[in-house]
Amino acid sequence: MRVLIGVDAGASHTTAAVANEHGTVLVRADGAPGAMRPGEAAAAAGRILDTCRDALAKAERAPRGDVLVVGAAGVGREEERLALEAALEAGGLAPRVSVTVDGAIALHAAFGEGPGVALLAGTGSVAWARLPGAGGGGGGGETLRVGGLGSVVGDQGSGYDLARGALRAVGLAVEGRGRPTALTRLVLARLRLPGLAELVRWATTADVAAVASLAPEVLAAAAQGDAVAGALVDAGADALAAHVKALAARFPAGAPVGVALGGSLLARSAEYRERVVARVVTDVPAAAPRPEPVDPVLGAVLLARSL
Repeated sequence: MRVLIGVDAGASHTTAAVANEHGTVLVRADGAPGAMRPGEAAAAAGRILDTCRDALAKAERAPRGDVLVVGAAGVGREEERLALEAALEAGGLAPRVSVTVDGAIALHAAFGEGPGVALLAGTGSVAWARLPGAGGGGGGGETLRVGGLGSVVGDQGSGYDLARGALRAVGLAVEGRGRPTALTRLVLARLRLPGLAELVRWATTADVAAVASLAPEVLAAAAQGDAVAGALVDAGADALAAHVKALAARFPAGAPVGVALGGSLLARSAEYRERVVARVVTDVPAAAPRPEPVDPVLGAVLLARSL
C-alpha cells in the first residue's frame, strides 16, 4: 500500500496528513510553523519533517512515505521553492518530493483542476486564482496571485494586520489620543501585562507570529460591539475582498468566479469569514463563495496521489 503525505506549511502552524494510495486521509498531525523564509530552508524543512514523522507514527505506518507534497507559504519565488524542496529531499522521508505554493494546494482542494479563486488569511494574506482554460472545457488555465507581499509591504486583512492595528489603537487610547476601546483590557489580559509601558517593551521584540496571535482578541472585541475593533475588522474584510476583486477582473466577462476561503484566521472565525464573504458578494457580482472554509492539506494529498 503506497503512503501519501500532504502538508500545508503556514506561518502559524504546519498540518501534515497521511493518506493511502486512494487519497483517503488516515490521520493528521499539527506542528510548528513551516513557512519558508529566505536562507532558512533547513529550519523550515526540519519543522515540516518533524510534523510528517508525527503523522506517520500516529498512522502506524513505516517511517517513510512514497510521495510527499508540501504547499508552503513563502515559496512564491523559485529560489525559495527549490531550496525548501532540496532540504526536504535530503530528509529522506519520501523518494518523491514536490513543493508548491500554499495557494496551489488550496485551489486544488477547492476546485480540482478547474478555475476559481482561493483567498487565504492567517498570519499573512494572499489570494490565488486559476483562470478558465481556453476552449471552455471546464479545465483551468493561467494561475495568478495578488497579495502575499509580507508583513511590511502587504498582508492586509491578515491576523498580523488586525493585531497591529489593535496594538496601535491601545496605545492611542491609553494616551488619550484615540477612542477608548475594549481592546486595551483584552490585549493586556491576553499578554498578562499591567500597562502600556510593558506592552511597548513586549512589542519591540515580538515577531510577526506573536503579534498575529492577538487577532482573536480583535475579533472578540468586535463581536462584543466595540467600535474600534469593529472598524479594524471591517477594514480587514474590505482588504481581503479587494484581493478577490482584483483577480476576478481577470476572468472572462460573464464567467462565474468560484471563491474558496481558507487560512487559519478565516477557517477559525466564522464571523470574520462571513464579513469577508459579504464584501466579496457586494464587490464581485459574479462571485460564488463556498460556505465552508477550504482544507488545503486535502489538496496536497490529491496532488500527491496524481504523482
